[in-house]
Amino acid sequence: MTYDKPSRTITDSKGEQRVLSPQCGDLLDLLMENEGEIVTRTDMRQSIWGHKVVSEDRINHLVCRLRKELKSLPEPPPWQIEVIPKRGYRLTTLEPRHNIPLWLHRWIDWVHDIMR
Repeated sequence: MTYDKPSRTITDSKGEQRVLSPQCGDLLDLLMENEGEIVTRTDMRQSIWGHKVVSEDRINHLVCRLRKELKSLPEPPPWQIEVIPKRGYRLTTLEPRHNIPLWLHRWIDWVHDIMR
């Protein structure tokens, strides 16, 4: 599965395509640019809405919409949007070489927080 940023188009291995809505495309771009890293709600506000005051509900709704658009694809997407409680979101790739269990990601975050 591939994602074309300029056209916001996801193409699966059979050539079927899905165009994401502009804001879902912006969110996927932001998450992909920071793959494996935590993207905070502040990062989302700045990148997607340009420093506007945006409610928590609006951010939650956008993440939910992107997840639904990804789940509606004929093939399962190779990405997963993970919630990092009290911190933000992280995009993980579900390819075997990146398929680290969720508990390990959380443990690494916990250790990282302790080291600060």
